[in-house]
Amino acid sequence: MTIPIDYNKMQKELDRRKYMGQVYTGKYETWQATKLGIKTYGKWCNLVGWKNLTDQKWTSTPEFMNLAIKRNWAEMIYDFDMKANVAKQTKFGYDLFKTFEYWIDEKAQKRVVRKKQINGIMTGFQKLLQGMPKFMQQISTMMTSLAPPEKSKPMKRGKRVTKKKSISDNNTHTFEEWNNLDRNEWWKI
Repeated sequence: MTIPIDYNKMQKELDRRKYMGQVYTGKYETWQATKLGIKTYGKWCNLVGWKNLTDQKWTSTPEFMNLAIKRNWAEMIYDFDMKANVAKQTKFGYDLFKTFEYWIDEKAQKRVVRKKQINGIMTGFQKLLQGMPKFMQQISTMMTSLAPPEKSKPMKRGKRVTKKKSISDNNTHTFEEWNNLDRNEWWKI
């Protein structure tokens, strides 16, 4: 199970560290990376092995690694495959720099906006489908009220016609009828 990133919390952290700045473009307000933010992001990508989206080459230094560990962005662990200590990202570091990537990648921002629009449309469509059975029931009730009443056939009153018993009907007795009779009156069947 993946835990979603709390962009608001991470945005406050990026803003507090002066890695991003809030700007107004004339149409809308957005966040943009500062020089310090791009430099820190580049060193982070080099430290943990991420692809740098800014296409700038920054190398991580031991001082930056110590800073990342001090700020709880990374942890030093022993890698048995490499047989050395390596820096691995923490959840906090991952969330922080994924939020930074989100704000420097315009395509990612457009994808999120498009996804929200699609989810809004799908939610409306689901509500429409949920209301459909009730609507169909209302139409059915309306149609039955408009239909002419059914004519029922008049019942005939009079004598009941009884069927005469034929001789072949004598053979249709069940075993229980044969078994429950007195042995003396077997001919009455």
